[in-house]
Amino acid sequence: MGVSTPKILMKNLNLFSILIISIFFLSFSSSFAQEYTRWHLPEGAIVRFGKGRAYGGLRYFPDGTRLAVKSSSGTWIYDADTGKELELLRGDMWDTGTMAFSPDGKIFAVASDSNIHLLDADTRNQRDVLTGHTFSVYTLAFSPTGETLASGSRDTTVRLWNVHTGELLQTLIGHTDRVTSVVYSPDGKTLASTGRTEDNTICIWNAQTGALLHTLTEQPDRVYSIAYSPDSLTLASGGRDPKIRFWDVHTGELIKTITTDMRSVTSVVYSPHGGVLASGSWTDNNIYLWDVHTGALAKTLIGHTDQVDSLVYAPDGKVLTSEGDDGTIRFWDADTGELLQTISGHTFLARSVAFSPDGSTLVSSERADNAVALRDVQTGKLLKTLAGHTDHLSSVVYSPDGKTLASGSWRGEIRLWNAQTGELLKTLTEHERGVPALSFSMDGTTLASGGWDNTVYVWYVPTGHLLQTITETIMDTERNNSLRDMTLHPDGQTLAVATDEEVIRLWDIRTGKVKTELIGHRWSVATVAYSPDGSVLASGGDDRKIRLWDAASGELVSTFPEQLGQIMSIAFSPDGQRIASGTVGNIYISDVATGKHIAILTGHKRPVRSVAFSPNGKMLASGSDDSTVLLWDLTQIQSKND
Repeated sequence: MGVSTPKILMKNLNLFSILIISIFFLSFSSSFAQEYTRWHLPEGAIVRFGKGRAYGGLRYFPDGTRLAVKSSSGTWIYDADTGKELELLRGDMWDTGTMAFSPDGKIFAVASDSNIHLLDADTRNQRDVLTGHTFSVYTLAFSPTGETLASGSRDTTVRLWNVHTGELLQTLIGHTDRVTSVVYSPDGKTLASTGRTEDNTICIWNAQTGALLHTLTEQPDRVYSIAYSPDSLTLASGGRDPKIRFWDVHTGELIKTITTDMRSVTSVVYSPHGGVLASGSWTDNNIYLWDVHTGALAKTLIGHTDQVDSLVYAPDGKVLTSEGDDGTIRFWDADTGELLQTISGHTFLARSVAFSPDGSTLVSSERADNAVALRDVQTGKLLKTLAGHTDHLSSVVYSPDGKTLASGSWRGEIRLWNAQTGELLKTLTEHERGVPALSFSMDGTTLASGGWDNTVYVWYVPTGHLLQTITETIMDTERNNSLRDMTLHPDGQTLAVATDEEVIRLWDIRTGKVKTELIGHRWSVATVAYSPDGSVLASGGDDRKIRLWDAASGELVSTFPEQLGQIMSIAFSPDGQRIASGTVGNIYISDVATGKHIAILTGHKRPVRSVAFSPNGKMLASGSDDSTVLLWDLTQIQSKND
């Protein structure tokens, strides 16, 4: 191919150039010195955008001063009065599982896979590790006295532990599928648990003996949430139907039902005085406060712009706190329903990142409010958000001249924006499902879009006119394969398409016919990218190897060494001499000429769906299913591998 060996860091870089680079990154770093965007960064990263997706894990510290929020990027600790970020806890135990505080606030229990870690709540020093579950632990609850910890697991058991000695006291067997909730009654005499998927039952246990008292089976579908009344006499439940049910704890009888307008009830929680039950739903974006005695709707709290996943009252009962899929944590006055404050910044899957052609702006798709985010690369400042999509974003890309920005959503809608003003130029609505891939031709007049509906559309950008529809044999319908990625050749005449098959197809844009099939991958191909000059096509997929193809002949040129994970994304450096590839957690920087992996960037917790070099090749942006975007300083990484 005539590809020259890359120089990872030029040996003859003069002192002036070194000074300029140093000043730039020192300036960038200092602008974030006290920002949470720089907390616990992996080596080589200079900033993290997005707090990760919150997963319904809201826990107040017992004194009510702080709130812990479980997210895909770790556990965030917030000041409950101001909403200010106080701490980010990262590491294996903080990125998975569930958590609970002892009533006296001294012990923080955190589940990590099948183990339960008991930590000092203030110092985070480990007191003990409880082992015994054979699969992941999903739920934890301390007894009111704090002497006992209950845990529910995928292994279908509930286990009771002596907090002081770590001794396993009881193993409660009654569920037939994973246990997703355990709750102690306020008087500590009973314990309730719920199953999942194949087990839509609620079990009520004697907390001292472990005896199964009642099995409640009248809930017709999945149970999402349970809550004891403050007097311990009643258990409320919500699930995948419109009803909130109230059960007599002593007899197990259904004593009352509230029928709501929601298709599901995801969260129920009693107020401390017991007169009000709060509920949230995936059906709409509201929180409902119900009069427990009459079943009447007392208040509706409006503010979230997406479904409400979790609710919790502050220890003093004065504030109701909610977490929604809109990326916000909201604090409400429990009496008046007034919105007191909002914590923002929690994000959704970061499926796409791209630099502007001049390198000054980074665009990304992680915002939970479905807006396109544009940030200043040097300062990290959010320049603007482009709002209008009605579903989460799946792809973003700049035109080569930097004037137009295209964004695709999970719903299949594509929007074309003026990149400078943010003005919406066109809305393209042919796709029936999400759009994971967008690609401009070098002249910016042609845009190709690939959808989960297994269709590729080719558009004339100035007018939004549809030029070509490609569906014929784009996939093997008998195997139910789907489009995973596609990219336009720089000349705008050839389209490379990757599906769940082992084959890459090169399509002629003018005729809509297949020109060549590239065969060589052992399993599904997930990602494809042309080199800047268009001479080489790179591909990666489930067989963990990057393959380089001659773009003209379709000949397989080289195969890189296997990586430790499926390859989810790929990109060439601007000079064509390096390749960045995202896997399930790591990013590899590889030499095109030799196929050797120069560096491995470790920091994302989930699949890296998008990688992009800055135009000068000195930075790399990565977007991941951990709902964060990382910006990496390649000059630091390169100098260590020179």
